Amino acid sequence: MIRGVWIVACLASCLVVAWPTRVAGGITDPALERLLHDAGVESVSVVPDRARLDASATRVQQLPFYRALMDAPLNAPYRVGMLDRVVRDAADSPHALLLVAGALTGAEVWRIPGSVPSAGAAGDTPDSAGRLARALRAIAAGSAAGGPGPELSLPDLKRADALRDELAELLEAIVVAEQFRQRALAAMPSELTPALLLRQAVDGRMVLFEATDFRRLLPALEMIALLAGMQDLVAATQRMIAFLEAADDLPRVAWHVDTPLGIIVIDTTGDDNAHTLVDPLLVIDVGGNDRYEFATALDVHRGRISVLADVGGDDVYIARDAAACPSAAVMGYGILWDTDGNDRHEAQGMAQSAAVFGASLLVDDGGSDHFVATGHAQGFALGGLALVLSRQGDDVFDALTHAQGSAGPGGVALLVDVAGDDRYRLGNEPLLSPSAQLPERNLSMGQGAGRGLRADHLDGRSLAGGIGALFDLAGNDHYVAQVFAQGAGFWEGAGLLVDGGGDDRFEAAWYAMAASAHRAAGVFLSLGDGAGRYSASHSTSIGAAHDLSMAFFLDSGGDDQYRLGNLGFGAGHDNGVGVFADLGGNDVYDLAGRQCQGLGFAMVSQPGSLRESLTGMGLFLDLGGDDRYPDACEGGGNGRVWRGVRAHPDLDLPSEVGVGLDTNQVSPFRTGPLTRY
Repeated sequence: MIRGVWIVACLASCLVVAWPTRVAGGITDPALERLLHDAGVESVSVVPDRARLDASATRVQQLPFYRALMDAPLNAPYRVGMLDRVVRDAADSPHALLLVAGALTGAEVWRIPGSVPSAGAAGDTPDSAGRLARALRAIAAGSAAGGPGPELSLPDLKRADALRDELAELLEAIVVAEQFRQRALAAMPSELTPALLLRQAVDGRMVLFEATDFRRLLPALEMIALLAGMQDLVAATQRMIAFLEAADDLPRVAWHVDTPLGIIVIDTTGDDNAHTLVDPLLVIDVGGNDRYEFATALDVHRGRISVLADVGGDDVYIARDAAACPSAAVMGYGILWDTDGNDRHEAQGMAQSAAVFGASLLVDDGGSDHFVATGHAQGFALGGLALVLSRQGDDVFDALTHAQGSAGPGGVALLVDVAGDDRYRLGNEPLLSPSAQLPERNLSMGQGAGRGLRADHLDGRSLAGGIGALFDLAGNDHYVAQVFAQGAGFWEGAGLLVDGGGDDRFEAAWYAMAASAHRAAGVFLSLGDGAGRYSASHSTSIGAAHDLSMAFFLDSGGDDQYRLGNLGFGAGHDNGVGVFADLGGNDVYDLAGRQCQGLGFAMVSQPGSLRESLTGMGLFLDLGGDDRYPDACEGGGNGRVWRGVRAHPDLDLPSEVGVGLDTNQVSPFRTGPLTRY
C-alpha cells in the first residue's frame, strides 16, 4: 500500500514539473514538420507569447501544470494523457487520488497512512481512561481556550474493542487535522470569516478596496499545512470505511455526543434513520435507507471539520444552506463517503465537494446516483482542493454554474467517474449567472474548467486561475453545458476534460471542448474508438484559443460528427494557439460560419498593432477515414493539405498561421507513456 502511494506521489510530482520537451518552442516532430512543409510552413513557433506570460502581475500565482501546458502546447495530449493514467491507477484509493490532486496545487507534501501520531490532551497519563477517552478529551480541548474543555461522555461499547479502537483512530486524526487547519489559516485576520469569504469569493459581492479582501489573503494560505491535514483525515476515513465494510459482527450502537467541534453521531443499528444536523463533526451510519438534512451556522465559527461515512442503503442527502453539506469546506475540511446504494444528493450552492480556503472529498462507491445543486458544487475549489470520486453506476450530475470539476484561483478541482453511462448537465434554467458572451445563457464554468479573476478593469487585484478537470474513465456519456465548459480555461487557468471511451455526446454554446481565453489553457481528450457527437452552437470551441492562450482537442478514433457555429476546429484568435486532431474514422464536419473561420485558421482582430508580429496558429489534422467537409470551406478535403484563410497572405505573418491536413498516417501526438514501466 505504502509503495503504491509513493509511486503515485512521485509520478504526480513529475507531471507538474515543466521540463523541456521535444516540442517546447518550435515544431521538431519529423512527421508533423513534413506535413507543415507540404502546406508551405517552414518554421513556426507554437507557443503563445511567453514574454507577456512572464511579465504577468500574477506570475508567481500560476500553477506549474498550467505553465507546462502553456510552454509546450503540442505536448498537451501527452502530459494530460499521462495525468489520466495516474488518475486511473489511483482510482481505487481516494487517499492516493488526493495525493495526485494535491500535487497539482504545486505543494509537495506526502503524508502516508499510519503516520498520524496519537492525539492526547495536555496532562494525559498512561493510566487515563483508554485511548478513546483521550481522543475525546483532546477534541474537547481543541477549541476550548484556557482549559481542558468539557468532559464528554463515552459510548457504551462493551465487547466492541475493534470498533472502539477504530473510532479512536479516526478521532485522533481529526485532532491532528484540526491542528493543521489552524496552522494553514494562522496568517488570516480575525475579520475573515466563512460568511465573508463566501460573499466575496463565491457570490462575487465585493466592496471596492475592502480592508479584508480574500484576493490579498490567498497567498498567505499555507497550502502545505492544509494538504497535510486533509491527507491524514482521508487516510483515517478510508481505514474506517474498510473496517466497517469488512466487519460482520458489529454491535448495535446508537450514540451521540456534543463536542466543541460539533456533534458526533455513531449508529450501527441498521435502522432507516432521519438525521437533522447542524455542522456535525463526525457521523457514522451503518445500514438502512437514511435521510440526512444539514444546516450550518457560518456566523458562529471560523471554519470546521466534518466527516460523514454511510455504509449501505439508498440514502438522501439534503443541504438546506450553502456550505451545510458535510463535503463543503470553507476554511476547513469536509468529507462525505457513501459506500453503496442508489443515492440522491440535493443542495443549493457550495456542496457535494466544494472548498474555499479548504479541502473537500465526496466518494460514492456504488449505485446509480443523482447529484443536484445550483452551483459551486460537484467538485469546486478556490484556494484549496475538491475531489469527487464515483466508482460505479450510471450517475447524473446536474447543476447550473461553477460545477463538475471547476477551479478558481489557487484551486484544484477533480471529478473522477470510473464507470457507467453518465449524464453531466450544466443547465440554463433558471438563469443564475448570465454569461458575458450570451446573456441569456448561464456561465457554466465547469465540466473541466479553470478560471482566474480578472480585475484589470476594476481595482487591479487580479488572480491567476486554478486547474479544473473531469475524468470519465468509461461508458456512453452525455455532456450538456452553456458557456466555458468541457476543457475550458480563462485568465491563466487550465481546464481539462478526458473521456476514456464509449459513444459520447457533447453539447455546448461558446468556449467549450478545448477552448480558452486570456492567457489560459483548455485541453480535451476523447480516448478510445467510440463514436462521438460534438455540437457547439456558437463560437470559439472544439480546439479554439483566444488572446495568448492555448487549446488542444484530440479524438482518438471512431466515426464522429462535428457541428460548430464559428471559430474552431483548430483556430488561433488574437495570438492564440488552437489545435484540433482527429486520429481516425469517417467523420463529418459542419461549420456554419460563412467565412470558414476554422479547419486550421488564425487571425488578429486588431490589425496594425504589435499583435501582427506575434505567434498565432490554428492547426487542423484529420489522420484517417473518408471524411465530409463543409461546402463553404474551400480548403478542406480528403487527402488534402491547405492553408487557412489569411487577411494578408502576401505578408506571411506569424499571427496568421492556419494549416489544415487530411491524410492517412500515424499520429504525431502521444496520449500515453513513451516507455513501458
